[in-house]
Amino acid sequence: MSRTEEIYKPALAKMNLPILTLDHNWHKLFTQTNETPEIRKLEKKLNDLLKEQGKFNTDQKKLKALKRKLMDEIIKLADHYDGKRDEAIEREMDRHRRLVEECSGRLENLQDDAKDLLDEIDETNYQLMLRTMELCYKRLEENRKEIEYYDDWIKKTREELRQNMILKEERETSTYELYTYMHNIFGRDVIDIFDMHYHPEEYRPKRKEDGYIE
Repeated sequence: MSRTEEIYKPALAKMNLPILTLDHNWHKLFTQTNETPEIRKLEKKLNDLLKEQGKFNTDQKKLKALKRKLMDEIIKLADHYDGKRDEAIEREMDRHRRLVEECSGRLENLQDDAKDLLDEIDETNYQLMLRTMELCYKRLEENRKEIEYYDDWIKKTREELRQNMILKEERETSTYELYTYMHNIFGRDVIDIFDMHYHPEEYRPKRKEDGYIE
């Protein structure tokens, strides 16, 4: 028994686990993570056992139906007996009794085999549950680490963006004031001669009264 089984099996012993391969939600788990080879192997084994159980149930129903039919026929034969010795009827009744006993014996064997099969189904289903939980919690841990990484990245990026926005606004203010002073000192004609490819109005600091929203 693995360490995982030692920890969880006593706590799960009294719980009624669903048959996983018959549960649509179990299959949907693997839209979020991939099945491992071990899970695929257990899934196939469980499905094969369920098919075998279905055959057991069918055989059991057939035997029970045959036993009821034989017993009904015994009653009919007894009705014809009418207290008079009739060797033919007695032989037929004896044959029916033997067949009933055979059906009873086969039903007992089937029930024993079915119990063993049910135990194997439960154990396989339990193993599949453990492997599924291990896989899912591994993926959850991976997701948690990625979430922490992206959360940290977003915080750093948001702070960097805020700092860069401040720097951008400072450069815009500096550029606008620089052009303003140059214009005041040298005049428009001189500035035009130098053909500066900048437009001071583009760098005028944005103000809330101008409709700028931070």
